[in-house]
Amino acid sequence: MDFEGAIKAHSTWMLRLYSYAEGTSREKLDAQMIAKDNLCELGKWIQGEGLRYGREPEFQELVKAHAAFHKSAAAIVDLVDQGRRASAEKVLKSADSDYRQRSFQVTGLLRKLQNKHVPAK
Repeated sequence: MDFEGAIKAHSTWMLRLYSYAEGTSREKLDAQMIAKDNLCELGKWIQGEGLRYGREPEFQELVKAHAAFHKSAAAIVDLVDQGRRASAEKVLKSADSDYRQRSFQVTGLLRKLQNKHVPAK
């Protein structure tokens, strides 16, 4: 997976979470599984192919931000499962929420790494 693929994988996962919170998803999300940062496509990339960037500060920050993102995402699933769908949607939509901040951070760090390692076309 390249950087664009990693960003797309992260965005796709976020859409799954939005769908779950809105009640339009057909899948049942498990908060305990979502809290694990090594099961999603981006997590697999980070712990596999992405390790070639492991010494770079941006990559080290990415690892931490991605793990924190998963903890925030799991908390949202917990809210939905507790019947607090409106609270979950509020967190998802609030630019100030930890979830959104971590998501922006993950994407930003992937872009920084991409700009550093992929020549502009």
